[in-house]
Amino acid sequence: ATQFIWPFKAAFRIIWLETHHSVTVIGRQKRDYVWIMARQPQVSEEKLGEILTYLKRVGYDTAKIQRVPQRWPQ
Repeated sequence: ATQFIWPFKAAFRIIWLETHHSVTVIGRQKRDYVWIMARQPQVSEEKLGEILTYLKRVGYDTAKIQRVPQRWPQ
């Protein structure tokens, strides 16, 4: 369990980890929250599809996953 600010706790787990940590997926056992994080601002559509297929297979409602545009300073 991760404790952010007492008394709030959450059970987060690494459920996907690419070589060299280029992409990491953090999720909850309840399958109600999931975060797809990458070292680069973009994840290839192929890789994202692979991750979403996996998430659906393990019980996440992938229709609820929202993409957040990444804007990095130039």
